[in-house]
Amino acid sequence: MKTLIIILIIATFLQTTILPVDLVLLILICRAYIKSGRSNLYLGFAFGLLTAHLNLNFLGIQSLICLSFVQITQMLSKIRLAGNPLLIVPITLVFLSLNRIINSLLSHTTWEFSGVILTAFLSLPTLYLIRFWEERFIVRKGIKLKI
Repeated sequence: MKTLIIILIIATFLQTTILPVDLVLLILICRAYIKSGRSNLYLGFAFGLLTAHLNLNFLGIQSLICLSFVQITQMLSKIRLAGNPLLIVPITLVFLSLNRIINSLLSHTTWEFSGVILTAFLSLPTLYLIRFWEERFIVRKGIKLKI
């Protein structure tokens, strides 16, 4: 969890300074698709606040957006079709589009669709990286080593 928080902090600063893609929401959606739990909601709220603060947006709106998208992704990951990893691309495309539309309406700016498409196609490698990390490097309580 500590490593994920550090990665999300770095992604937040990269997103607000250099990159035009929404890395934080992408990572949160992919993690909620793999592993459901309350920790995803806490991460969504905290990093929604941090992203909004660094972008000089309204603080509560981005947190509510992240919370709702993480919750919906956790519910979608429990359906039968969720075994297909390619489902993450349209889910991410829809959520990132809604995020851009809401943010553009609130800040009265124009909406660009090119960054959303790029981020949606980055969701599949991100999903595999997070899945690899969760399976290989996170120790579960039920695993006991024999000596």
